[in-house]
Amino acid sequence: METRDFYVILGVAPEVASDAVRAAYRQRTLGRPGSLVRAPGAASLGDLIDAYRVLSDPERRASYDEARGAPVPARTVGMALRPEPLIPEQLSLTRDFEARDPSVDEVLDRVLRNFTARNVPKSERLEALDLTIGVSPELAAFGGVLELGVPVFYPCPECRGQGHDGLYACFACGQTGMIEDVEPVHLRVPPLTRDGASFHVPLHGLGIDNLCLRVQLRVGH
Repeated sequence: METRDFYVILGVAPEVASDAVRAAYRQRTLGRPGSLVRAPGAASLGDLIDAYRVLSDPERRASYDEARGAPVPARTVGMALRPEPLIPEQLSLTRDFEARDPSVDEVLDRVLRNFTARNVPKSERLEALDLTIGVSPELAAFGGVLELGVPVFYPCPECRGQGHDGLYACFACGQTGMIEDVEPVHLRVPPLTRDGASFHVPLHGLGIDNLCLRVQLRVGH
């Protein structure tokens, strides 16, 4: 019988929806290379992965809840709330900006280094990625929020971040030990924003310390 409390390990309540489980797992594993020494009392990476694999699967979670014997409150259906009106569709940092320097592959490599601590150049410093985004005259006039989808990585729950399962390669992560995901970053556009306005968007809240965004807005007509 499983004796670990997976809800405590992930830091979520038994009634939370599956999207909250996934968010908690990402928060606790983002920017956490397996080689780092964990703080005393912190859950191990293996425990986090085990908790995520069980609680993110409805059937496994139901069996686990039944085995625990504790009453489970009704779970709410998770819904992503938009922070403000006038929010366009999310823009992907890897799909919606074709002409740029560095390339998409270079951006992904740079982001990945934050989560694996591998192949980090000694001279690597914080760099800005310049992006130009077109916005509507309405958004520029009244203000709103732009949502950018930023790639992040977290340990593959299938192979526990190893890239293989025993003697067999892990195809879920392509033997890398990491799974790519997307986290939203919100850029608040103030009212009466002029064409050409520039904004600095830090990414350290996502565990990315070697890259930030420098966004210039172009107001359409």
